Amino acid sequence: MNGTSLYYEVCGRGTSLVFIHSLGLTHEMFEIQKNYFKQSYQTVFLDLRGNGQSGNLIVPVGRVIETQCEDLSLLLGYLGIKKAVIVGVSYGGIIAQKFSNLYPNQVSAIVISDSLSTNVRTTMLGKFVSMIDLISSLSYYLPGEFFLRSMKITYYKWDLAYRAIRKGMLQKRSGEWYKQRLAVRGIDFTPFLPQIKVPALCIAGDHSYSVIRQMNETAGLLSNARLQVIEDSCNPSNLCQPQRFNEIVQCFLEDNRLNKGDNNYMQGYQVPF
Repeated sequence: MNGTSLYYEVCGRGTSLVFIHSLGLTHEMFEIQKNYFKQSYQTVFLDLRGNGQSGNLIVPVGRVIETQCEDLSLLLGYLGIKKAVIVGVSYGGIIAQKFSNLYPNQVSAIVISDSLSTNVRTTMLGKFVSMIDLISSLSYYLPGEFFLRSMKITYYKWDLAYRAIRKGMLQKRSGEWYKQRLAVRGIDFTPFLPQIKVPALCIAGDHSYSVIRQMNETAGLLSNARLQVIEDSCNPSNLCQPQRFNEIVQCFLEDNRLNKGDNNYMQGYQVPF
């Protein structure tokens, strides 16, 4: 649909939770969340276009994020889901924010983990850092094996996260990964975040001060948000501390009465593809 193909999985019944993966990973990073939440919720997992088993990312860099949001909107319509809780980790958190801005009527709440809402750097030092970051990202065209040792050192405490990232590195689609990385450069969601009125949960692992700062800034801009820092965790928190991540999301859903049954379906809804 929408000029490409999307791989997705649906499990369970009840309030709909849509999980959006990190850059370079796939829906498989949420296997523990699937087993946990499918007992009480309808869970939806997809590979964004340009990732995993979904189709090619044949759109200009400036249209990448908007197009992936449009794909998600059409997928929800196709599945007959009127509203959903959008759960995004890292790059998925960027999609969750933008989707909530573009399609507010399809969102009942958002969970943003280990992500950011602005990537604009105005100082000379900030611009220099941004340039170095962009240049270094070109290294992802190198074979995935090139990064395994450094990843093992970084994630030596979190084997589950390491194994998921390792698999992503070995199976990465380099050109499309880099295009999405370019799409994130210079994003600034700060003007529209205060307009998002649905309940929001921002999560950050305590091993990254920059992520905590970014998530704190995002929570401060959203109208109805709270920040939760997970101890002994890093990006992605759902893999570094999956049990704690699941418990925090579960409490958020219950506190906002988003676990009250199956009332998210549109009858006879048709999507033009």
